Amino acid sequence: MKLKKIALGAAALALIACGETQKPVSKVAAITPNSTDDQKFAYMLGAQFGLQNFSNLPWQTGEGIDEDVVVQAFHDALGNMKDSTLKLQLPHDSLGVISRRIHNSMRERYLKTQPDTNVTKNLNNDQIRAYVDSLRKALPVNAAPAVKNEKVTLPEVPSEQQKFSYLIGFQFGNQFYGIGRQFETEFDGDYFVLGLRDAGKRVRDTTFTMTLSDDSLKAVGDRFMEKSKQMNEERMKKAKEEEEKLKAEVAGLRGDTLANGMPAKMNFKVKASGITVKGEDLSAFAQKPLLMFYFSATCGHCAHAAPQILEIAKEFAPKGLTTLSIASGGNNKPGIRRFIDDAKFDDNVSVMWDEARQFGELYSDGYVPKVYLVNPDGTYKQYAAFEREKDDLKKEIAELLAGKNVEWKIEVKQAADSAKVEPKQEVKKDAKPKAKK
Repeated sequence: MKLKKIALGAAALALIACGETQKPVSKVAAITPNSTDDQKFAYMLGAQFGLQNFSNLPWQTGEGIDEDVVVQAFHDALGNMKDSTLKLQLPHDSLGVISRRIHNSMRERYLKTQPDTNVTKNLNNDQIRAYVDSLRKALPVNAAPAVKNEKVTLPEVPSEQQKFSYLIGFQFGNQFYGIGRQFETEFDGDYFVLGLRDAGKRVRDTTFTMTLSDDSLKAVGDRFMEKSKQMNEERMKKAKEEEEKLKAEVAGLRGDTLANGMPAKMNFKVKASGITVKGEDLSAFAQKPLLMFYFSATCGHCAHAAPQILEIAKEFAPKGLTTLSIASGGNNKPGIRRFIDDAKFDDNVSVMWDEARQFGELYSDGYVPKVYLVNPDGTYKQYAAFEREKDDLKKEIAELLAGKNVEWKIEVKQAADSAKVEPKQEVKKDAKPKAKK
C-alpha cells in the first residue's frame, strides 16, 4: 500500500468507551447463485483490499491489523460520507498524526531491509531477494488481536494499533464510496466487509477457500473494467455537451471583458445554490464591499486558506465588509459541509455552491483557491496567489471600506508571475462531484 493512501482528513469527535459487552455484528451479506454483479463486485473489492493490506502492512509498519477495528472504521466512514453529522471515532488531527507516524515508521523499516552492497555484491538476484526477505522477517511486528466479529467502540485513549487500524478502515470506506460514485451507484458495504473478512481468514490460513474463486473474482473485475470504460466514454461525451451548453448559458452574463478575457464586473445574476444562506443567485451580495473566496472542498490549499479568510472576515465585518465563500461546481453538499466545519466558518462567512458552474466558467481559470475583492459597482480584483498577496489584500480592504475602490491592473507580466505560484488544485469545470480517495 502506497504511503499516500494513508494521508487522510475528516471532521470527527472522539468517542468515550463504555464498559458494556459488545454485541456481534450480524452477517447479512452472502454470495449465492442469485447474487448480483454489484454484490460480487463489492465482495471482490473487499477481498482485494484485505488480501493486499492484511498481508503487506504489518511487516511494512510493524503493526498487526485489528480486523474488527478496520471493519468498524469502514462502516463509520461510509456513514460519515452519507451524512456528515454522523461523527467518526477519531478526529481529523489524530488521523493526521497517526498517518505521519506510520509514514515515518514505514520509511525506517524499509531502510532496514535494504541490503549492504558489500554483502550482496557476489550474490545473484534470487539470493538477494532471499536475503532481503530474511531482513524483513527479522523485523518485529506487534501481533494483531484475535478476530471477534464484534462492533467496536474505541477507548478514550486508543492504542497505536487501534488508531492505525481505524485509519486503514476509514481509508477503505472512503475508497469504496468513491468507487461507487465513479460507477454512479451505491455498492453494498456489507458485501465489501464479507470479502474483507474472507481475505483476513485467507491471510491467517492459506488453506481457507474464499467465497468467490480467483477466477470468479477476475471475471467480475474484467466486467466492471469494461463497464467503467463505457461509462467514461459516455461521461466524456456528456461533458462535452454540457460544456457547450454552459458556454451558451454564460454568454449573456459576461458583459464587457478585461484584457485577460474575464468579465469586467461581477454579475450577481450568476446562479448559485445556498448552503448557509438562502438564494438561487448572488443578488443578495450586490452593491456592497465584498470579499469572495472560491474554493473546492477537496483542495488542501483551500483548507489552509479558509481559516485565514475567516480571520479577515472577522476583522473587517464590523467595518462593513461582507464575505462570501463559493464552493466550486465539482463538490457535493456533504463535502462542503465538512469543509465548513473544519474551517470553523461562522456567521461572518456566507457559503454558496456553484452547482450550475456558471461562476467558475466566468471568473476562474480552473484552479483554486481564488480570492476576489469586489467594489460596490461590481468591478473587482482577483488574487490568484492569496498566500503571497494576503497583506496587499488586507490593505486594499481597508482602503475599500474607506471609500477607495480597488483596481485590478491586468498586465502580461502578471500571467507570467502566476505560473510561478505554488501549484493549486485544478477544478474541472465539467467534472462530476467525486469523493476523496
